[in-house]
Amino acid sequence: MRRSAQSNYPKRFNYLPGVLTGAFDFQRQGPLALIRAGYDACGEVFRLRVAHQNITFCVGPRAQAFFFGATDQQLSQKEVYTFTIPVFGKNIVYDAPTKVMMQQLKFVNRGLNQINMAAHCAKIVREAEEYFAKLPNEGEMDLMTFLSELIILTASRCLLGAEIRETVHAEFAELYQDLSDGMNHLTFFWPNAPTQRHAKRDAARAKIAAIFGKVIRARRESGIQHDDYLQVLVDARYTDGSEAKVDEIVGLLLAALFAGQHTSNITSTWLGLSVLHRDNANTNPNGKLLPKILAEQEEVMSKYNNEITLESLAEMDVLHQCVKETLRMYPPLIILMRKCMEPMQYTDSKGKDIVIPKGDIVAVSPPVGHRLETVFENPLEFEPERFLAPREEDQKEKSSFLAFGGGRHGCLGERFGFLQVKTIWSLLFRHFEWELCAELPQRDFSAIVVGPKMPCLIKYKRKVPLPASK
Repeated sequence: MRRSAQSNYPKRFNYLPGVLTGAFDFQRQGPLALIRAGYDACGEVFRLRVAHQNITFCVGPRAQAFFFGATDQQLSQKEVYTFTIPVFGKNIVYDAPTKVMMQQLKFVNRGLNQINMAAHCAKIVREAEEYFAKLPNEGEMDLMTFLSELIILTASRCLLGAEIRETVHAEFAELYQDLSDGMNHLTFFWPNAPTQRHAKRDAARAKIAAIFGKVIRARRESGIQHDDYLQVLVDARYTDGSEAKVDEIVGLLLAALFAGQHTSNITSTWLGLSVLHRDNANTNPNGKLLPKILAEQEEVMSKYNNEITLESLAEMDVLHQCVKETLRMYPPLIILMRKCMEPMQYTDSKGKDIVIPKGDIVAVSPPVGHRLETVFENPLEFEPERFLAPREEDQKEKSSFLAFGGGRHGCLGERFGFLQVKTIWSLLFRHFEWELCAELPQRDFSAIVVGPKMPCLIKYKRKVPLPASK
């Protein structure tokens, strides 16, 4: 009986020979080449053994739709994201009972997607323009560092509130870096390992909680309303009528910041590098991108009196597709995981029934799924045109495009992320000329959230120079 059941398990991919012969370059490709090799050898659902754990990968639109269509009772996030608890806190999201977690996610959704989007837009423009004003008229920069500094400012303004942005931002930014450094590959396997990084993480978390707590309590005492994400959490009520506790609000603030700051920074960096790299190569049959982006900017901004608003951003189709293509080629989260809580049956594209056993980690890999030749034409090329009619490649099969996950746990920050990246690059493309200093960098797989290897050197020059100071 046991042998019969196991005969229906996903085909196991033996990757050890490839590891021993050096077929997989983990430094340059992370686990992506191994996952693609498993797909090529075994099909859309296959199994790996890593140490003591079985991992079943679902690759391709059909299998990915199966993954995202599962219920929490079938595939659970909570068991695989326990490494976030030291940062977000106890009883926050993945550490909370499912009923509480779902209510907390509704608070997050309301703050990021349903209200105050227009206010967020204006705040991002203000922060960006103030930041740009400090730059010389021309020079060279590390684009990743530049955008990281800017996006932590915009995120602080929109999410954490004016009190933190205007009074303790420098202190918070330093503490946030310690918090961020304390979430790495070791953390995933051993969240509380006695390391120096984890010690600094825990100390930073305590200090941030004290800073945020003071602001939260002051807002509740004053009753003054603010148009930011923090205010949504301050006003939030659970279904039993109780308000969110101070440390729960701290955790939800940090969860939103972690979800958005790294991904927006990485996406913004790859977007600028990719547009310029394609235009420098000048070999794409669709032509250069930057002239199309600038023509669209001129047309849209003249229609809206040169103001960036939700309405003007909505008409920037070329820029929007550039963001999507960046996320297709360079999704910051390279593996999304769940734990299989009960045996699940999957019928593959050939009609074969496959049983995924209880206890397996089940995973999808957006960068592998996004580069399947059967789904995306010229998958290794940066072609935003693929998302426009008549191609619309992401619409041909459900769950082809995974940058924001899918199903009941799709990314809650998608709308805010597009708002932030598009606003910043609308300003950057219109106010500066850009030039790459080198070829596209490799991806940096040393971090959990994968971005380009630094430095990402780029030259810039203002189109309208600032007047010389007296």
